[in-house]
Amino acid sequence: MEDKKSDRLSPNDKNKKQAKEPVIKQDSEKLPVVINKKIKVIPGKAKEVLDKSDENDSSENILKIVPVKNIVLFPHNVLPFTAGKEWTTESVDRAIRIGGKIGILAQINPDTHSPEPSELYTVGTEAKILKIMKFPDNTYGAVIQGVRRFKIRNFISTEKDRISAEVEYIPDFQPAEENIEAIAIGRALKQLVQKAISLSPNIPNEASLFIDNVQDSAYLADLIVPYLSVDFRSKQALLEIEELEERLKQVHTLLMREIEVLEISQKINSDVRSEMGKQQRKYYVREQLKLLQKELGELDGRSTNGSSDPIDLHEKILNSKMSPEVREIALKEVERMGLMQPGSPEFMVSHTYITWLLDIPWEIHTQHEINLKEAKSILDQDHHGLDKVKKRILEFLAVCALKDSLKGPILLFVGPPGVGKTSLGKSIAKALGRKFARIALGGVRDEAEIRGHRRTYIGSMPGKIADALKKVGTMDPVILFDEIDKLANDGRGDPSSALLEVLDPEQNSTFTDHYLNVPLDLSKVFFIATANSLHSIPAPLRDRMEIVELSSYTIEEKSHIAFEHLLPQVIESHGMANVIDVKINQETMKNLIHLYTREAGVRQLKRELAGIIRSIAREYVEAGYDKVKEKSEKSLTDMKRTERLITLAEIKKFLGPEIFSDKKRPPELPVGVATGLAWTPNGGDVLYIETASSAPGSGKFGLTGQLGDVMKESVQTAFAYIRSNAKLCGVNSNSVIKKDLHIHFPEGAVKKDGPSAGVAAFLGMVSQFTGKPIASDLAMTGEISLRGDVLAVGGIKEKLLAAHRYGIKKVLIPQENERDLEEIPNEVLKEMKVMPVSTLNEVLSIAFAKNKKIKNKSAPKKQENNRKVIKVSRAKSTRTYK
Repeated sequence: MEDKKSDRLSPNDKNKKQAKEPVIKQDSEKLPVVINKKIKVIPGKAKEVLDKSDENDSSENILKIVPVKNIVLFPHNVLPFTAGKEWTTESVDRAIRIGGKIGILAQINPDTHSPEPSELYTVGTEAKILKIMKFPDNTYGAVIQGVRRFKIRNFISTEKDRISAEVEYIPDFQPAEENIEAIAIGRALKQLVQKAISLSPNIPNEASLFIDNVQDSAYLADLIVPYLSVDFRSKQALLEIEELEERLKQVHTLLMREIEVLEISQKINSDVRSEMGKQQRKYYVREQLKLLQKELGELDGRSTNGSSDPIDLHEKILNSKMSPEVREIALKEVERMGLMQPGSPEFMVSHTYITWLLDIPWEIHTQHEINLKEAKSILDQDHHGLDKVKKRILEFLAVCALKDSLKGPILLFVGPPGVGKTSLGKSIAKALGRKFARIALGGVRDEAEIRGHRRTYIGSMPGKIADALKKVGTMDPVILFDEIDKLANDGRGDPSSALLEVLDPEQNSTFTDHYLNVPLDLSKVFFIATANSLHSIPAPLRDRMEIVELSSYTIEEKSHIAFEHLLPQVIESHGMANVIDVKINQETMKNLIHLYTREAGVRQLKRELAGIIRSIAREYVEAGYDKVKEKSEKSLTDMKRTERLITLAEIKKFLGPEIFSDKKRPPELPVGVATGLAWTPNGGDVLYIETASSAPGSGKFGLTGQLGDVMKESVQTAFAYIRSNAKLCGVNSNSVIKKDLHIHFPEGAVKKDGPSAGVAAFLGMVSQFTGKPIASDLAMTGEISLRGDVLAVGGIKEKLLAAHRYGIKKVLIPQENERDLEEIPNEVLKEMKVMPVSTLNEVLSIAFAKNKKIKNKSAPKKQENNRKVIKVSRAKSTRTYK
């Protein structure tokens, strides 16, 4: 009976039992949850189930509250976010046990770190936890999805990081069929959403298909709100609106505004794109075309730049300083390029041509304000002597200072090798403040080297003139034509003729290169040409230049150059500048010049000085100086330089025995020997002319010594004069007829030519026939004629310096060469007597000390030759030892 009674329950007890069963069943089930990327099963606790048995149905409305900043979660939206301390294991377990739901409330003040319940909005969204993840820094994150709205009734727990509250859910109902306005707003909202999807870059296009299948207006409104450009407070206001119709109207208004903004933005973008000019659009297309051509192999893998494009070249031509005529030609060529295929050979020919036109420095000049004192200082510092050249340059600068439009002069420096012709051109450019360009003409035999090639094939190039202007980048440089006398000509052309227009001040303002085919103004260019001799330069070309002769240096000048220029350069180039302080006295330097060099310039002297410094460098290295240098990098600057005195004995040790013997004039000369003076490319020299006669004979005449035709004719002229004027010369006419005469010029291995040995040969033959010797301290030079005249010759300075070097005390020179004595140093003229003569009568009187004058049947008339004729005769009379 008791069991039956126990089984009977009152209706109240039965209802309580039915109310407890769902709670016990729910808490006793094992609920899965993803934590730290692993699925865990959290079992229910029996004790908690018993505790909950006393709770009423309101336990389903209790949510754990998670505060968020600047975020408003709407139903049906998925939101990933991170959390801090509130995501502890216990709180996660609690959230899972109550059904995996949490409440998301936005903070009123986003700057608060641990907000109080009063600092939270009262309307939020219940969220379902989709996934929980634990990060390496022991913080948690979750992916949640909004379920439904709720409103806070009261907070159950206000403990920080463990806030929970009892909530009241706000239901969303579909508008009734009678509410036509709400239905219309819902349909309009769907259309606006479709339009917004097409305009907004933030909404994926795939959402369009999803929107078509949404029938719930509230659901659609909740989905679109997160994509609206409004702040979180406005979104919170939307969340708090309970009336569905009102909320739809607000969303509709915001969506309309968003669409307007999107349309305006799209219009602005469209306007900006339309304002992109034609050139910019073509640029993108062009770059794509280049990439395609490179991919197809049409460009052969070569890199190209924008300068090859006709449009870019067109702009550069318009911005250049070309003359209107040249600009018109260049623009026409650019138009032709636009019609060609970029990979074709014709395209590259036109491109190269236009590039050359752009590289020419049109209307660019570099000469600045002229300072004569500074220019003179530069010339004196770089070169010793050469007073004529320096005077001419300073005169040009003085006129330039007064008149800027002065045409550039054209100078021709003529002189032996090594006297500084080429380096003088560099000094002139430095003194003028201009750029310098050197064009080597030695061996040039094609006129296209000067005027350029015709633009008929791919390899065509401009000439050396246009190339020099391009390199220096200015239209007023100093251009040096080096070795203009070494030009050659053959069937391909005559380059010397091509230079006629270049070196003519009246024509070179419109010089036309065959390749460029446009006029180039060369009138501002300072042209300088160098040559060793004048006889190989065509007369028309020589007539266009102002000839400036550079004679050989004296021993004193060479010594000065060696001390001031050569020795410091050699020491510096051999790395001995910080090692030794070389001391050479004047006498030792003169002996070095005299015994080891025979030249007009100083090139061989520089080589000999280099040999001395090299020998000293070897001594230092063998003594271990290089080891000291390796140990201390500062040794070159810290160590004191060693003073080294170079004596003549050390020079012989370093360079070996003397190369040239120190010939001194003999005290007496035998009968029939005369002392002549010769000019060589290496300076002057003394030449002894020997005669011998044999009797009986038949009046034969012989010559030996490898003589040129001009020298042979000069000796024959002297012999003919003696035969026709034997009595006047003090010679027995029978001895001339009955004796065979032989004349020999020593050093037969050296070629000799020129008429300047006529006077010496005449005196040697007279001495042989009369038996009277000639004084050993007497030397002579000059050309003779059959009438007994002594004509002018060249190389007077070199000849007198050679005579002084050999101890000659008296020298006979032609009367017309007396003006050349101005170039002779005073110390030479003080120690040597120079006597000008005009006839052979005067020569005989001086040579044989006759007081009685010899009458000449045909008294010679003094010819007054102008300066130009004298220069030509001097050039033809010089002898060259080859």
